[in-house]
Amino acid sequence: MIPKNKFFLLIFFFIVFSTYNLNEKKQNFIGIFPIKKIIIEQTSDFNLVKIKSELESLKNTSLFFLKEKKITKIIDKYDFVSGIQLKKKYPNTLKILISEKKPVATNEIDGKFFFYLTENGEKIIYVRTKIYENLPVIIGNYKDFSFFFKNLKKSNFKINNIKAFYYFDIGRWDILLKDEITIKLPTTNYQKILLEVDSLLQDDNFSKYKILDYRIKDQLILQ
Repeated sequence: MIPKNKFFLLIFFFIVFSTYNLNEKKQNFIGIFPIKKIIIEQTSDFNLVKIKSELESLKNTSLFFLKEKKITKIIDKYDFVSGIQLKKKYPNTLKILISEKKPVATNEIDGKFFFYLTENGEKIIYVRTKIYENLPVIIGNYKDFSFFFKNLKKSNFKINNIKAFYYFDIGRWDILLKDEITIKLPTTNYQKILLEVDSLLQDDNFSKYKILDYRIKDQLILQ
């Protein structure tokens, strides 16, 4: 928010510069507080090299007349961006905070990664980055993943321990843990199982089993 005294001072400069040479009004607009420095901050760790390169085009344009939609037009094509915040620091600095979508899993088809998936089911084109290299992998149909993942969170299941999710066309999921234990869930009413399975995994009596099969109602088959 610009203080009133500064605002009126800016208006004064605008009037002076815009009337100095009426034949070059457009050029004068550009010359009012030209952007010399662009500071970009981000909420995650996606590579912003391309965005930074495109935003360089804003340099030497007017900081005073810069509109947010001019920047959103540049970054809207980057699907990992969820929003931006601008801060103008007069006389010549533009600060941009880029908020990014947070992926919770990656999609794998025939051994190749195609995109990240957020908790809400939004797809983000896959770009290899170290911070997300250990995300669990979704193998199979991902369309029902958002609903399933939210149930996992509600149950306080330790998601960081998950290596992969396997979806089967009959409408059920397997969970593969990082210690190679597989949890086979039924198609419905698996929420209660998710609440119980965590404590079960911490019981040493079950440590020798690699498959916990809950597919048959009211039964647990250990292998």
